[in-house]
Amino acid sequence: MLDRRSLLRLGTLGLVGGMEAWLRAQAPGGDTLPTYVADVDGDGQLGGRDIEVMQRALFTSRGFKVEPNTGYDYRADIFGRAQVDQDAVDAVLRTIELFGNGLTVDIPRPITVAWHYGWYDTVQRPLLLQTVKYLNGDYLSNDPRVEEEFNQLKNEFGVTVDALSWMPPRVRPSLLQNYDAGYFAAANAATRYVALLYENALALPTRHGRNDFRQPEITSLLVADFEAMARTLVAARDQHATRVFHLRGRPVIFVFGSHSWGLNADDELEFDRISHVVGVVRDAFRGVYGEHPYLVGEELLQLGSSVEPSLDRVSRASNFDALFSYHAANLKPSATPFTMNEAYGAFQQRRLERAVRAARQIRSRFTGQRVLIIPSLAGGLAKHGMPTLTATRHAYASYLKRLARYYSETYLPQEFPRTVGTVTMPAPIFTVGSWNEEFEGHAVLPAAFNVAFGASQQGGFDYVMAIKETFGWNHYAERSILGS
Repeated sequence: MLDRRSLLRLGTLGLVGGMEAWLRAQAPGGDTLPTYVADVDGDGQLGGRDIEVMQRALFTSRGFKVEPNTGYDYRADIFGRAQVDQDAVDAVLRTIELFGNGLTVDIPRPITVAWHYGWYDTVQRPLLLQTVKYLNGDYLSNDPRVEEEFNQLKNEFGVTVDALSWMPPRVRPSLLQNYDAGYFAAANAATRYVALLYENALALPTRHGRNDFRQPEITSLLVADFEAMARTLVAARDQHATRVFHLRGRPVIFVFGSHSWGLNADDELEFDRISHVVGVVRDAFRGVYGEHPYLVGEELLQLGSSVEPSLDRVSRASNFDALFSYHAANLKPSATPFTMNEAYGAFQQRRLERAVRAARQIRSRFTGQRVLIIPSLAGGLAKHGMPTLTATRHAYASYLKRLARYYSETYLPQEFPRTVGTVTMPAPIFTVGSWNEEFEGHAVLPAAFNVAFGASQQGGFDYVMAIKETFGWNHYAERSILGS
């Protein structure tokens, strides 16, 4: 009988027939993988095809260009090292050996959401307005070739859903045109799921940085915007090759800056007005799309900032189906720079746990369902004029795994038991920051240069390699998300 290492080094020789009995005969040893990571080919089962993929890719490397080196199969790079080594093959074999050849993967691969921006209209952009560049060069948002490259990279590194930054033409005339010409026209658009990120803070008028819902203008603008967002998603569903991301059978819209709704926290009448307006815009959206939107409000940092959330925060949060934060770092200009480390991860977990306790009392006023928490796993922050949160590839991977483990193994089983694998929660859901934002520094890629990093260890691919290590490649590029 060949030992494990000798057998694996046979390279591309046939494995499957004799391998099955050999796998069953070996005692498991060392680390095993989540079954959705060991499902290398993404077909939902562990077995011979996964082993074959690993064998073909053994001893190949990616390189750090947009296109991987010839012969490299990104599905086999389970550790996000940009190479497929003996340890990777061993880990897949060990996991199949432990769980059984032919096992149906019953733990779905998590769904990862990244913000995607379409407002880049000029090739040369001011240096102080960007903290990251696309592999040594700027790009235009109306270029379908760039969007095709982005899609390839997202699928390789495990980004599932694109939350398209959405603003009406009155604010950004070229934005939706850019999406039509670039994102939706990409040759591989069919691999992508679409949600929207409503830029509330830019789309609506503010007073002292807040939205005054007592003003009729707010209602009329919101109704127009939600009808227009519905048309964007109808086109994504019916006219383009993309697929729309649904939860509870409804298309998902993240609202950036919803915590600014309400001019006066003590004005109960205005918060009643907010609830009325949200009901109106939900119905306006349904009139176009056919379903109410699944609204995710940016309330998570506010709920997690105190042991007992204030009544205005509870009232505002109850207008949504789920809660999120744009990114985890909540800094003020007076703060000092700091580093992502174990203490930072523990702090973010405590804040998430506090938000969980606060959210237990909150129900959607429109559905009666408990609001879901969708945590942010965004990495660095490097917005000019703000203190920098720096991170390394290893630190970010540890941070991802810590929060993902808490969410999947504690939060969901305790707060939403028996819902994972249903249309309510097809899989654990995380936001991972922005894909291509150049201003605040938490972009995961493009990252040939990112001042939240300092020195890159993996050619600017550090963040996405950490995401790949944690969640695997994007299986949903080739199969459906339940309910979407």
